[in-house]
Amino acid sequence: MVRKASQYNYAVDPTYNQIDLHLEDTFAVFLSMNEITRIYYYKFRKQDSRRAKEKIRDLFVVGCLTALRYSDYSTLTLDNFQNDFIVKRTKKTNVTVKVPMHDYVREIIAKYGGNIPNGLCIQYFNKYLKLIMREIGLTDKITYSYTVGGKIKTVTKEKWELICSHTARRSAATNLYLTGRMKTLEIMRLTGHKTEQNFFRYIRLTNDDTARSISGDMFFRK
Repeated sequence: MVRKASQYNYAVDPTYNQIDLHLEDTFAVFLSMNEITRIYYYKFRKQDSRRAKEKIRDLFVVGCLTALRYSDYSTLTLDNFQNDFIVKRTKKTNVTVKVPMHDYVREIIAKYGGNIPNGLCIQYFNKYLKLIMREIGLTDKITYSYTVGGKIKTVTKEKWELICSHTARRSAATNLYLTGRMKTLEIMRLTGHKTEQNFFRYIRLTNDDTARSISGDMFFRK
């Protein structure tokens, strides 16, 4: 912002370029493909007549397998399903993306007669998504730290508490990368990231994930 003001000849302190701001990465979780499969096949014990929990779960799985934002995967219609692809002009960036259709997504579309559940406000979706994830049993303890007022604060929560609508997109991006079969730039075409730096800040890889991803490389063979 200061640089922009300088370009428009506003008076700014010329030493602003010497300030080195450290941006702390926000903490976020992702769901592995095993967890997504577990979510997809979960049988709800109790449901209302609208099958609301099942619809929210199915919509979330669509997000986990398309790398779309909630504003996009929650507004998919029959027109977006073209052969074996989902074609969508994204709301945030106004670009058209073409995503191969996962088998689970194809089954969900068929389940709802050629559409998917939609029309839920994001606040309602996130509130009940957490309860659904708790029922499914995503209760692993997650410990993370962040800075408040220059001091490091460490908290521990169960995984379901950290899951929200955007976890779907982050999970898709991370799992696409972990396959090891796709080029980073190809995945970025789906997610809309402009730089690899931003992409790698976005996905969530643990040291174990990285080790497993590279363990098959010929570098580690005789």
